Amino acid sequence: MTNPPRVEYDNIPDELKAIPQWVCWQTIVRDGKPTKVTIEPSTRRFAKANDPSTWDTYEAACDTLKRHPNLSGIGFVFTAEDPYAGVDIDRCLNADGAFVWGADTVAALATYTEVSPSGTGVKAFLRASKRGVSNCRKDGFGPDGVGEIEVYDQNRFFAVTGRTMPDTPHQIADGQDALDSLCNWLWGDDAPDKPNAAPRRRKAFNECLADLMAMDLIDHKDGSHRLFAACCRCVEYDLRDQEALECISAYHWKRPLPMLLNNDAVLRRLRDAECKADRGCKIPSEPFTFKPIGQLIAEHPELRKPVIHGLLREGETMNVIASPKVGKSWLVTDLALSVATGQPWLDGYACERGDVLIVDNELHSETTANRIPKVMNARGIDLADVADRIFVVNVRGRLQDIQSLAADFESIEPGRFKLIVLDAFYRFMPKNTDENDNAAMAGVYNLIDAVASRLRCCFVLVHHSSKGNQSGKSVTDVGAGAGSQSRATDTHLILRQYEQPDAIVLDAAVRSWPPIEPRCLRFAFPTFMPADDLDPLDLKPERPRRKKQREAPETPSTDPEELAEQFACDFVSPEPQTMAAILDTAVESGMARRAAERLLKRAERSGRLHRWSRDANRHVRFASVAEPKPVVTDSTHTP
Repeated sequence: MTNPPRVEYDNIPDELKAIPQWVCWQTIVRDGKPTKVTIEPSTRRFAKANDPSTWDTYEAACDTLKRHPNLSGIGFVFTAEDPYAGVDIDRCLNADGAFVWGADTVAALATYTEVSPSGTGVKAFLRASKRGVSNCRKDGFGPDGVGEIEVYDQNRFFAVTGRTMPDTPHQIADGQDALDSLCNWLWGDDAPDKPNAAPRRRKAFNECLADLMAMDLIDHKDGSHRLFAACCRCVEYDLRDQEALECISAYHWKRPLPMLLNNDAVLRRLRDAECKADRGCKIPSEPFTFKPIGQLIAEHPELRKPVIHGLLREGETMNVIASPKVGKSWLVTDLALSVATGQPWLDGYACERGDVLIVDNELHSETTANRIPKVMNARGIDLADVADRIFVVNVRGRLQDIQSLAADFESIEPGRFKLIVLDAFYRFMPKNTDENDNAAMAGVYNLIDAVASRLRCCFVLVHHSSKGNQSGKSVTDVGAGAGSQSRATDTHLILRQYEQPDAIVLDAAVRSWPPIEPRCLRFAFPTFMPADDLDPLDLKPERPRRKKQREAPETPSTDPEELAEQFACDFVSPEPQTMAAILDTAVESGMARRAAERLLKRAERSGRLHRWSRDANRHVRFASVAEPKPVVTDSTHTP
């Protein structure tokens, strides 16, 4: 095909032109692939499909496009308030602009349809809304299986070309029935041949529905008991949320429940069912198969793509383990920024640039919004460099475990994120799960592996070590809970205390990389810096155990100075903490609060900990290192 003009303005329907939901767009290369990004017409900054303040009128978008040839085109943003939906049929045209597949779909929609900017697909606009239970994308179409159909009616923009497809209407049509039929064909439970549907998942869906139809239960008047039983069956057949909604909807159609069903209510019952039912227990294990080594090598000639060179690859999982209050969350924030910017982490681990999602269940949103800029400033990173690269979900107080989180991840498109951080991992444990249970923890890691594989990203899990000194343990033995946690992961990265209070030793056991050398890091709030002048073998020594005397059993030390020194080592870190936080940690370890208060005061008097300036809330803070003195410049001068 010859290169047509970017936009044929006269062909664009007037009713779209009249709505101020227009943006410009530009093609950039992200992660080695061309990507469309939206541009605000008035400022030429990045626009967002969910932020109306970044949209403009059709005339403004056209004017900006004409004045800035580096832009690629204009686009229309779909919202929940407008009456429009869009169907994007990708890779359906050949080099001559004729349909390879999809002509019947376009004919059935019978509405305004135009050629996409690439010239290989079409976009249809119609007055309709996408039914709530449908997905957004289905792939596997066409003779080569590379075609896709996407359906959107909000929070998405379509690039608009005005290059109308021959033999299609020039006006937007009312198409609710046509769109419902398309969605039913793509995602409905009675579709005979779902494109690219895995036979195993389709079999699980059908067997689950048959199991539901065979249920013979004495139900409550409102049907709640039968609904909960149906949700348990869906969990036992390992149906994803969308599949479970469709399965229960099909069951309700044939065996109506007295209650009025809606998706939110069903999803809440699915979360309850996950606490009782054993996910996947009704799916038979895959048959034992084997293949020749020659075939295996031919099928997998290369390792997975690296994300953090030397440590982590796409689809892998990494633990980050350290004692409480060492600064591991600050370290992982630095890692997230390194991936988001493509800069090396700790001056030693090259990072592939990509988007990062941080799921935090320890910090409030305000604390996260305060912490990340501190690390950015220390690393010289501008907000504009990561504003659309790092995404945060604060779930503190929501009681969200890894199973419900995995269900939420179903809405994320594969390849959307390069890295996902879960901080802190122990708070994501399912209810009644014992972290010391090897089988239970192996199941948790299997679930994370499945999510990582589907999303084509890697996971970093921030976890704590067991109590006490870790210097005498091997790398894989550091970490609270079952030993399977270090063995189920691909990289087990640990931080151990150095003999100097302001330094730590980073070490790791890796699966798909050569062994790494341990290295020392110094904590210069809020970041860690390489300290190659220190010997990583000089870990903080374990307190030697005194030999028991034959005459009488050894009693704990009562020397106040020795007790104060031990208190400072156990509960005070280089990062300043409030007095209340230090005392709470001591009390959690079994110490009486009044005893902790006396030891803190004695440790301060003896110089084993240092008082810092008060924080924004006027709280007294302490650290194991002295607060840096502010630099004072003398602005006076002698005449």
